[in-house]
Amino acid sequence: MKKLFVLVTILTMAYFCQAQELNIIEQDYKKALHIARKENKLIFIDFYTGWCAPCKKLDRLVFQNDSIQQLLGKEFVLLRYDAENDKVFNLSKKHHISSYPTAIILNPEGYVLTKQYGFQGEDFDRLSENVLKFTGQGIVAYREHNVLKGYANTIDISMYPQFYIDYVNRDNIKVTNTPEFKAYWKSSVNRTSEAYFSTLIYFGSDVPDFVADTTLLYKKDYLGLYGVTDTETLFYFLSAAKFGRAISAKNQEAFDQAEVYAKKALSKAWTDDIIPGFKVTFFKAQNRWDRVFDHYQQRKDRGQLSHENISFFCRDVYKNCEDPQVIAQCMDWMQEITAREPVYDYLDTYAFLAFKAGNREKSRKIAELALAAARKENRKTVKIEELLERL
Repeated sequence: MKKLFVLVTILTMAYFCQAQELNIIEQDYKKALHIARKENKLIFIDFYTGWCAPCKKLDRLVFQNDSIQQLLGKEFVLLRYDAENDKVFNLSKKHHISSYPTAIILNPEGYVLTKQYGFQGEDFDRLSENVLKFTGQGIVAYREHNVLKGYANTIDISMYPQFYIDYVNRDNIKVTNTPEFKAYWKSSVNRTSEAYFSTLIYFGSDVPDFVADTTLLYKKDYLGLYGVTDTETLFYFLSAAKFGRAISAKNQEAFDQAEVYAKKALSKAWTDDIIPGFKVTFFKAQNRWDRVFDHYQQRKDRGQLSHENISFFCRDVYKNCEDPQVIAQCMDWMQEITAREPVYDYLDTYAFLAFKAGNREKSRKIAELALAAARKENRKTVKIEELLERL
């Protein structure tokens, strides 16, 4: 409530005291840059795609909001840029845009001030709060003359490898097994150049292990040139790729090496966040569902799992686990949840778990409750009806 009050106050003050129309430019980077230089404003680039639901929500709830437009108009030009329509201005290539929405703030000369991958929030209050926080960071960086030094304010497309250009342009999306792709990482290209860094972060999940290992030598350089956000994102991709290969091979030694690499490459906050998830995936690959359950039990005990989280995990157990003890423990969880919240999704999971456990009587009873809940909630009933037929 306090945050909402502060936000409303800010917006009201902006509207009456500093209101200014927001210039919104569609796709034309040169036009946005011309206006920014003429009016001494920053450029907020909103990278989106036509199929991106969070992008549409951000635009509808925030950028189309009159109060937000009035507030941003004083300091910014908004450039809405379709990231998959990049053959004219090449901004997606320059800024290695591969997730949406991504936001970048440039100073009036086109230098990068700050960058953010996505904005958290499901409603206007949370989304607008995060957008305003981001724009505030951009304003502070501009006033303190802090730019990301590795990014030039011009775009020389000839510096980028052709496979990268083709991929971003969607002219050829099958490049990672080509001779050109493989040769690029062994070439004598400048490892700290903007073009190399952008290509590396874009394909971080696909490069060979030796590239990831070599990249560690340049971590300090990358932090100084490209900032914390992009450097940590790069090393996340490289670490995740190592974990992924170890999991696919079910190789404990490779997994341990990936963990060591991640702890060298990433901050403790990052590794504390990502390593447990990779361990769970590795346990699943090894069919060690008792260890997977222990992980979720600990999270449940700490109050970190919602009913939806628990049901999703228990559905995974139904589909993939053959450990009778884990199945029985998940049934206990679903019994507890459905007693509190007897909705279709949870009853459905409970019924299928009981069926897998061989308890046909309980499965039938719960399935009938699930069917009634589905009809009440106007949900499709095909799967639960099929289960009842099998019973």
